[in-house]
Amino acid sequence: MSIAAYFIHGWWSPDPAISLVRTYAFLGTATFITVSGLKIVHRLVPDKLGYGFLGLIFVKCGAAILLFPELIAEDPALSKAELLNFLAPYFLFLFIEVGIVIKWLNDN
Repeated sequence: MSIAAYFIHGWWSPDPAISLVRTYAFLGTATFITVSGLKIVHRLVPDKLGYGFLGLIFVKCGAAILLFPELIAEDPALSKAELLNFLAPYFLFLFIEVGIVIKWLNDN
């Protein structure tokens, strides 16, 4: 899904300030790690899946701030459209993770 979203986003916004390769590589990897970690939590302690999700999302947010320091730079180097070019896929992947967690919680 990350590769398909990358190509669609590249067609929609051909020259973003934050590299799409960096963005989608980070989001794809972070989502894979998050879902894998949540699968382990769901298998071991399914009643703590929500806490695991919150913890991993905070880690993912911190990693995004560390790997993309231009998002919080003092000089507003990024316009709102360029910031949206990063946040739209970020929230798309977040909603996918939420959907997976909701499905697993409903299975309990």
